[in-house]
Amino acid sequence: MSEITLAFDVYGTLIDPYALADELRPQLGEQAETVAAAWRASQLQLSFRRGLMGRYDDFSVCTRHGLDVALAAHAPEIDEATRQAWMAAYARLPAFDEVADALTALGRQGYRRVAFSNGSHDAMRSVLGNAGLLEHFEDLVSVDEIRRFKPDPAVYHHLARRMQSAHDRLWLVSSNNWDVQGARHAGLNAAWIQRDPAALIEDPALAPNCRVVALDELPAALGAHGR
Repeated sequence: MSEITLAFDVYGTLIDPYALADELRPQLGEQAETVAAAWRASQLQLSFRRGLMGRYDDFSVCTRHGLDVALAAHAPEIDEATRQAWMAAYARLPAFDEVADALTALGRQGYRRVAFSNGSHDAMRSVLGNAGLLEHFEDLVSVDEIRRFKPDPAVYHHLARRMQSAHDRLWLVSSNNWDVQGARHAGLNAAWIQRDPAALIEDPALAPNCRVVALDELPAALGAHGR
């Protein structure tokens, strides 16, 4: 029997993008959390839109444009030097507290572990390296390799080809409900790390194979699900 591969989404699953509020707070004060959330939402919306148009840009371009959209609505006076500094801070985002121990436990259980992101290889290598997580992964798989964005089915099929894995032996691990549904639509298994208790799976036909609220619950959940 072939081994099981776990493909971990990076931003929102392993790495906390909302921690950017700490970088924004000296200039934005009480608006920092609002702008950080708007930045993340705009980043994703722009990547979805460009994916539908077939107009691919590196995810960092979507990230920068998402920042500009968020600031136009909440803090248009922020200067270019500060915007560039905030972009640089994206590579220094922290991991969620439980992530390193959970990845170690999953490795001990014999799972192959790869990082799988809308971000580029360089972006993944930087943020995972700075967070002390890079050593946990056998490989980094970026959508940049086929110039599409998740949740395009082609991206998940590409992941399966890259890992030389059958779809039923491949699991997406993601906190993003749209990512989970994208993987299930493409025929992969999916574990949903439901960090946001208000989030939901809008299409019941694309429900995850298992759901936990933090990554350190995943080793036991996968064990209960059966290898």
